[in-house]
Amino acid sequence: MKWSRQEGERARTVATGPSVLIVAGTRPEAIKLAPLVWALDGHRFLKAVVVNSGQHREAVRRTFAEFGIQCHVELEALPAMPNLITSFEHMRVEMREVAARFRPDLVMVQGDTLTAYAAAVGSRDTGCTVGHVEAGLRTDTPSDPFPEEWFRRRIGRIADLHFAPTHAAAQHLRAEGISLGAIHRTGNTGIDSLKWMLDRLAGEDTMPSRARRVLVTLHRRENHDRNADTVCRALLRLSRAHPELSIVFPVHPNPRVANPIRRHLGTNTAFHLVAPMAYGDFIRTAAGAALIISDSGGVQEEAPHLGTPLLVPRCNTERPEGIATGFVNLVRVDESAIVAAAHAALLSPKAPAVPIDGNAPFGAGDAAQRIVKVLEARVMERACA
Repeated sequence: MKWSRQEGERARTVATGPSVLIVAGTRPEAIKLAPLVWALDGHRFLKAVVVNSGQHREAVRRTFAEFGIQCHVELEALPAMPNLITSFEHMRVEMREVAARFRPDLVMVQGDTLTAYAAAVGSRDTGCTVGHVEAGLRTDTPSDPFPEEWFRRRIGRIADLHFAPTHAAAQHLRAEGISLGAIHRTGNTGIDSLKWMLDRLAGEDTMPSRARRVLVTLHRRENHDRNADTVCRALLRLSRAHPELSIVFPVHPNPRVANPIRRHLGTNTAFHLVAPMAYGDFIRTAAGAALIISDSGGVQEEAPHLGTPLLVPRCNTERPEGIATGFVNLVRVDESAIVAAAHAALLSPKAPAVPIDGNAPFGAGDAAQRIVKVLEARVMERACA
């Protein structure tokens, strides 16, 4: 692991008291951990040390910068590996070294990524206490979607503190034998970020009027290759049936999804294939769309609060609360099924957005503050032991 002197000095300065190591490796992790960094930056004695794992190094750096956050430690970009196992072992060693060097009071991981799992295991190797943000999400199949479901279930066996975003997530953890004292229902920190961004966009008066625009994202492993082909063919049919539509498609850099997208859609003027968007640009575009088609988990949380219908081309979801709002609809990866569902959504009357308040399905936008209260109590309890 390469470690610059400047990074080391900066992190040591920050961590001159009880420290919380916050590890992010992907854009969604950065979005959902940014509110926690903010909450710790304002804390009277807890200090955050922010680590970029290198999984998606540049994306994490750019996303944190949008929130005004600079990583204290940036690991080298994850090298190309032949499979998940070797990638995991590489990152586990890296994270073990980071945890051993800083000896933080707590290590916080988020969600269900390679970074989250490797950081949890590597930190646990050194005896660190591990907290899991967005704990307890489950589908009805232990291995689907892979590897996300596999990762989050294993993190559940490792973590000491489980920050469940919803009642259902807390129930899953209890059913798996996690002690009640280790489970804390806090809401989802992604809603904290969304609330902040919506307030910011409203203040800038930049929110667009809803147009005949469709926003599409595709990145999950189950939608690589042939499934990406199927989604693209469905989009072409949708575009022919609705020539008034402008379809914006931020293209994920993974060639197994990017290549089919560019092959099918690259020369069609109805499609605007763009680079992955900054968080603010994405929320602005999603809020102004007539329809979103996305396999993203985070978008399932965001769409109800944007008032935009969402089609999720997957066979299951770990976020049934989104479906219950009426804004989120699972649709199997089948050309005709996607076209029919999109057509129905475009013709349906617009429903009012779900308010971000105490009744919101994924929390009221105060999850980070709730998490920090638990971390503070944990550190104080140890100090008094």
